[in-house]
Amino acid sequence: MRGRGVIEAEEKLEAAIRERNSRDRNQRQRVAWIGMIAASYALDTLFLALFAAAGTISGTIASAYGAAAAAICASTYAFTARGWNLKRLAEPLSILGIAMQLGVVLTAPQIAFPFLANLFTVFAFGMIWLPLRDSVLVWTLGIAGTATVFYAGQGRIGVPAASAYQLTLVWLYFSLILGRCLLLSVNANEMRARLADSRRKLAASLEQVQHLASHDELTGILNRRSLMAALERERSRAERSGAPLSIAIIDLDHFKRVNDSHGHAAGDEVLRALAATVQHTMRASDIFGRYGGEEFMMILVGDASALALKAMERIRAAVAARNWSSLAPDLSITLSAGIASHRKGESIEQLLHRADLALYQAKDAGRNTIVVSPS
Repeated sequence: MRGRGVIEAEEKLEAAIRERNSRDRNQRQRVAWIGMIAASYALDTLFLALFAAAGTISGTIASAYGAAAAAICASTYAFTARGWNLKRLAEPLSILGIAMQLGVVLTAPQIAFPFLANLFTVFAFGMIWLPLRDSVLVWTLGIAGTATVFYAGQGRIGVPAASAYQLTLVWLYFSLILGRCLLLSVNANEMRARLADSRRKLAASLEQVQHLASHDELTGILNRRSLMAALERERSRAERSGAPLSIAIIDLDHFKRVNDSHGHAAGDEVLRALAATVQHTMRASDIFGRYGGEEFMMILVGDASALALKAMERIRAAVAARNWSSLAPDLSITLSAGIASHRKGESIEQLLHRADLALYQAKDAGRNTIVVSPS
């Protein structure tokens, strides 16, 4: 068998590999987003250069825009390389994006329309990453900035339409702005879908963990901890209401012989089959689980000893009548049980002790029988 130190080292290695893979995946996603931002700014710079080539604006504006865009993308990459995520950078990137568009409007108001429309791209990007408070701040800065350039460029803000070439550029640029907004919207929907899927998987994992924590791994029924919690809950209810409550401690007869003669694998199958048989026979109101080893417990809710005995006799008969030879040749399984009904003011320990004594009496009586502790 491997030493505990080796196992711990392997677990640490696996954890380190998972962490590294997660970091690599996140970095790839950050680089992809920076690439999209760079491509968007490059497209803006291209159209500014085309407007400059048409003589609509000065070429200096296109050069300055491209240089500023390159500085923004390089700084963003530098920060993400240090481990910053885009959610942390979304607010400054959105503010810089607004400043870039309004800067073009202020310096070249004759082509203001497409770059004012480009603000929708900036806000679509912010919508993906920004929480409500930061979104409101960016929106406030945006409308304040647009008010400034509107008044500063009063009478000069327009759409370049002096030639068919300029109109074509405006139409193409506006079409690409709408396309960018659409792509950002699709990406936001995909992110929400992935987040929803992650939450579903997390909820399923938590449910599985809770199930494993409360159920016996071998038989799938309640484990001892869950049984004791249920017993405490039902005992408290019986104390308050005065309703009857009984428990039965169940033990398989000669179970050691099964393991010795047929092996532990057959013994596990017997335990699973017994649990399935009892679950099929028991009432929906009762609570059943594995108490430990080959011992099980039934909490008979609302039953005094007479009804509890009747319910347990039905289970005992079903187990005895089951065809066990399908698990091992000539195999026969029976059970014994001790029943105790709750007494007012009695602790759980006292109740369990009386049920245990009744179980011992059932064993002494020849097994395959049920004994009820005196009330």
